[in-house]
Amino acid sequence: MRSESSGRQDDKRVFRSGVMSVTIEDIAKEAQVSVATVSRVINNSKAVSPELKKRVNDVIQKRNFKPNSLARGLITNQTNIIGIIVPDISNPVFGALTRGINSFCQQKGYTLMVCESGGQQEKEVELLGVLADKKVDGVLFAGVDVNSALVEEMKRQGYPIVLVTQEASEGEDIVHTVTHDNVKAVYDAVSFLIENGHQKIAFIGGPENDYSSGQKRLKGYRLALKEHNIEVPASYIEHGNFSFDSGYDCMRKIYEENSALPTAVMACNDVMAIGAIRFLKSAKVSVPADISIMGFDDLEFGKYFSPELTTVRISYFDEGLKAVKTLFKLIHHKQQAIPKTQFIPHKIIRRISVRKI
Repeated sequence: MRSESSGRQDDKRVFRSGVMSVTIEDIAKEAQVSVATVSRVINNSKAVSPELKKRVNDVIQKRNFKPNSLARGLITNQTNIIGIIVPDISNPVFGALTRGINSFCQQKGYTLMVCESGGQQEKEVELLGVLADKKVDGVLFAGVDVNSALVEEMKRQGYPIVLVTQEASEGEDIVHTVTHDNVKAVYDAVSFLIENGHQKIAFIGGPENDYSSGQKRLKGYRLALKEHNIEVPASYIEHGNFSFDSGYDCMRKIYEENSALPTAVMACNDVMAIGAIRFLKSAKVSVPADISIMGFDDLEFGKYFSPELTTVRISYFDEGLKAVKTLFKLIHHKQQAIPKTQFIPHKIIRRISVRKI
């Protein structure tokens, strides 16, 4: 049977063998500086002499000191956390976008918090509040329909917000935005098809309530046809949801509802373009011999598909990078030099799925 004194000795051994947390006061004492100096070194908030900075950093490294991010946030009023809200994390566009954003966040010592909304406005509003509760320093927002309700909710939040890949339907000067020119990109793509001899051009678009990737891309399509005095039947225009299945179904409807088939199809993303090609193959229609297909995005798999996909290249990595750099300027109050809307360039990529007639 153990004695009481033996139990107390065991307790002491456990206590002595445990890991004691290191505090900022411990660092200051060992470095023989004030707590304020240690705080300045950690947060890089005010100038500290090189000699003192080295002395503090040497002790921090020696003691393996990890500053408490929450406590540091209370001092600096920053948490070094950026939020991003996207409709669908499985979409490769948002994967590329997020990689561009995270590359800069890591470089700056920030953590990226990714939230998925499913494209539902109620969920988007909820997530804006959740990120506010997390005390994020700023948010990148990739919504579907950024309307008056969402804009008002964004204005209520206490952090800066940058729209990325999407524009606000309320107006171009409402929220800082980094995207690509959807009207011009599709206009150029349809003009490319016309230059290759196509007059009967169908359109597979995104959701009709999607302001940028839906409505604006349709506007670019109509504008190109109008400027070239080309008219098409209403049955040449279908709207999907950017999925493979919707591309397949839209192409099926165009095929079934038109006795005079188009010679080319403008699909508003690469995934729907692949779906359209799959339907045409099932219907024994050759691509591009019978119908040419044009995509949008230039996702990696497009150049390995058969036939290789002609498309509009958008660098979503660069778009994410420009968006997060814009957000950092807003966080650090340098917004006076930032245009409200910034576009990244696009490029037509010619491959095998479009032929000249």
